[in-house]
Amino acid sequence: MVIRTAMNGVQRKGFNRVIAMAAALILAASLVPMPLAAQTTAGTASVPDIVFPQWSKDLRRAEIVAFGTIPFSWLVSTTIIDISRTIAHNGSRDYWPWPLKPSGAPVMTSSDYVSVIGLALGISVTAAIVDHIIVKYKRRKAEILEQQNLPREPVIIRTPISQLTDENPPRDSASASPPASVVPPGD
Repeated sequence: MVIRTAMNGVQRKGFNRVIAMAAALILAASLVPMPLAAQTTAGTASVPDIVFPQWSKDLRRAEIVAFGTIPFSWLVSTTIIDISRTIAHNGSRDYWPWPLKPSGAPVMTSSDYVSVIGLALGISVTAAIVDHIIVKYKRRKAEILEQQNLPREPVIIRTPISQLTDENPPRDSASASPPASVVPPGD
């Protein structure tokens, strides 16, 4: 009874804060990587780089593109579904797309959310497929250029400025005007 009365509201809050801070410190200390005594780096041979097959690199790129476009495709698909709901309800202001939607407008149904998810995933997968086609086309084009021994980029020849000025001496303003014999006579 005495312990319970001693820990009234103010003291209990302070006690809970101390416990929370201690738990946070223990968690933070456990996240800090500490070297183990058995680990040594002396005498280890370097591990050669792992060479992945091209199909696995292409699959990884497609995965990155598909997951990377989900936020944008979600926004586009939500807008498309909102516009379709507006059209289905004869242009009612309650069903306008998100930024124009008034407060208190009817929320999407579960079937509308399923449509948004399906459309967003479809757009993301389509973006990944289009990206894969573009990369394959560029890779094939580079292979053809390599087989023909054609340069991929234009060749840039660097010439010192001193050589350029010797070949093309600057003309003064007097020599810039055409000779007098070329100028037609005035009336």
